[in-house]
Amino acid sequence: MLAQQKRNTKGFSLIELLVVVALIGIVAGMGFPKFDTWKKKRHIESQHEKIGTYLTSAVSQVERGSYPYVQIKFSSVNNNYQVVTRALPQNKFSLALNQGKTLSCSADNFSSSNGGIELSNYSLSDKIKIFPSASGKTDTFSICFSKGGTYFNKTGTADGVDPIGFDGGKTAIYNYIVICSFETACLPKTKAFDNFTYGIRYSRFGLIEKYKYSLSNASWKSR
Repeated sequence: MLAQQKRNTKGFSLIELLVVVALIGIVAGMGFPKFDTWKKKRHIESQHEKIGTYLTSAVSQVERGSYPYVQIKFSSVNNNYQVVTRALPQNKFSLALNQGKTLSCSADNFSSSNGGIELSNYSLSDKIKIFPSASGKTDTFSICFSKGGTYFNKTGTADGVDPIGFDGGKTAIYNYIVICSFETACLPKTKAFDNFTYGIRYSRFGLIEKYKYSLSNASWKSR
């Protein structure tokens, strides 16, 4: 009886195993592109959130009265974007005003020798591009905030950019940052974007708004 049971016990043939392995490969292959797209989207989205947080933090320093003048500077170090926030303390700020100096958003104005204080220094991913360009030592830009927007200023590639209509084109917006995949041209003027494009709109009064570009509608959607 035991011998009969053993003869009736059957395993998988080599062909059956190969078919199963092939089916698993097909299913995995179908799912991988979707996972890869989701991963890319999440990565760029997270960088967008970080930049928004850095800008909000810089504005908060001013609004809380911690510092009267704050600069957030974007540049590139070893192919990675770097975001540095510096502030001018109240005594140096007041001294400059009393001496009749013109407060600018230049690096010299926030240098250590001029009393500037570094508040934060962050690195971003090398898998993104930023517009305005900050890809090298000569392509950097800074944004400076003050309470009430009196001394708001921009320097470098952020100055003189082409406008974007974040509100459906009703208003020409010049104060913005666009975050794209490193595989994309990232040019707002020609809308050379893809589905992985995000934007941040800022104002002289410290209002920070975040957007996502809709490729199907060719427009910006508030987040």
